[in-house]
Amino acid sequence: MKTYNKYIALAAMALTFAACTQEDDFTPQTDGDAVKINATIGRLQTRVAYEDNGATNFINGDEICVQNTLRETKNIATYTFDGTTWTTTDALVWNGGTAESQFQAWYPATASFDEFTLPTDQISIEELAAADWMTASTSAMVKPADKTINLAFEHKLAKITVQVTEFTSQFGDDPYLTAATIYSLSDEYVTVNGGIKPVLGGNAATAIVCPGKYAAGTNLMDVTISDDGRQTNLNVPVNAFLTNTGLEAGKHYTFTLKVGKDVVSIDDVTVADWNEEDIDGGVAEEVVNLNIINATAMSTDELNAAVTRALTAGYTDIKVNLAPDAGVDMFQAIAAPIAATVDPSLESWELVGIGTIDLTISGAKTVPEYVFYGVDYGYTEHWAAGPVLRSVTLPDVTEIKNSAFCSCINLISVSAPKCEVIGTNAFLYDESMSSIYFPVAKIIGDGAFGWCESLTEISLPEATTLGNSALGICSNLKTAYLPKVTHINGHDAFYDCKSLVKITLGAIATVNDSNIGTFKDTPTENIDLVLSPEQKAMTYDSSTKIYTAGTEAFDFGNTNEFVGYTFKSITFVGE
Repeated sequence: MKTYNKYIALAAMALTFAACTQEDDFTPQTDGDAVKINATIGRLQTRVAYEDNGATNFINGDEICVQNTLRETKNIATYTFDGTTWTTTDALVWNGGTAESQFQAWYPATASFDEFTLPTDQISIEELAAADWMTASTSAMVKPADKTINLAFEHKLAKITVQVTEFTSQFGDDPYLTAATIYSLSDEYVTVNGGIKPVLGGNAATAIVCPGKYAAGTNLMDVTISDDGRQTNLNVPVNAFLTNTGLEAGKHYTFTLKVGKDVVSIDDVTVADWNEEDIDGGVAEEVVNLNIINATAMSTDELNAAVTRALTAGYTDIKVNLAPDAGVDMFQAIAAPIAATVDPSLESWELVGIGTIDLTISGAKTVPEYVFYGVDYGYTEHWAAGPVLRSVTLPDVTEIKNSAFCSCINLISVSAPKCEVIGTNAFLYDESMSSIYFPVAKIIGDGAFGWCESLTEISLPEATTLGNSALGICSNLKTAYLPKVTHINGHDAFYDCKSLVKITLGAIATVNDSNIGTFKDTPTENIDLVLSPEQKAMTYDSSTKIYTAGTEAFDFGNTNEFVGYTFKSITFVGE
């Protein structure tokens, strides 16, 4: 029997949920009959947060749902933890007088009391927690003086950890578990849509599964073992324990594996309470989540190898932490292994639907030029990383430079909440994005979102400048919210936007209408144009084809014409 006090060593293998009793932490509505709640989960915790004292608690954003089943109105509420207290904006009240109330509650709030779809992605602590379906209920009761109910949650599912404790001599010096799929049962209450990708690390894997008995001749899981550059794929068949005894809700089962050249056998089974930290067998000393890479002290070669290893293990959610001043070489070390997943023999038309990677890059302040460019036009004649990307999250980036994500044809979403500058052609030809939102971006370069043909809406609430063809040939764009744009420097900023019905701009100071024309081939007669109430009348210089705001206020009442184009309507913000 081996016990580890450093719980991070167990995080990937045995998601331990510690004590949580939130006495009067719920802040109810102002209704006089609003329900107050004590939520007691004993030592069975929904989410894990590590503190200096070793205690655990609910984390910011956790939610439960509570329902009064003997009431038709004001009968359900979602309570959210903000890190200190629980709050709700919903109505949940007692039945008045001597009428009884009865309550049900469940976690996660997106589930229900008697039905749950088991998540198949459980590759992080957060995702594992979201699979921990718990319920609580009360008997019928009359409203007490303190208007408080006590809810004791119970786990509805089982947790399993599978850990390799022995490799036979057929393997090299340093074999390790690189990928795993765990198979869950289902029942009338729990829906399972395929194999589960578990939390993986330290030669162990942990998942939450449906309780019950497995059928003889089936597999508990599949594993991939890597050693000396080789990979071995093996099935793990169920044993007599799983067929005869099976899994019980609220229990944590640890299966130890002996891995041979052609077969994997289950050596031992340990059953414990969900929160039990005593694990029999070779518990890893350090958790390694292959898809979470801290590269702040890595070389480019080390980072390339780390990303390669994560991709080889089957991860599609790649998270890399870089130094704030990370240069182009570090970004290339991320992009190169991603690009290598694309068959170089494919033609461009065959790449539709290839987007599979969700990439998060934290720490770095700048995304360099061309690093995720969709196509490698060099002498290697293969596709670059762009077609593989499905989503990109850049929590710390303040500038995305020229063509950084150009021709990422399968990219559907981008999050960069701190980005202020979007360079020339940064997202040019990204034809799969339907919605764009950059909350603090100010400068939008030439062609930044040009030819984003699936784009239907864009919101840039702080943008002040639009470059040439910034939104050109966005043929499905319907709405553009740009309330602070004052300079349209590009001569074809809205060229060929055939579906536009509403544009919100600021107090326009200059518009460059040279060459093609700002709204060329865009049916402005279908567009409701919203301007700032501070808008001034524009004057036109025929030699430069530039409109410039003067001092006279723009007439909103008697004209639908602005900068040489006729609109369906012209109003101002607040009208």
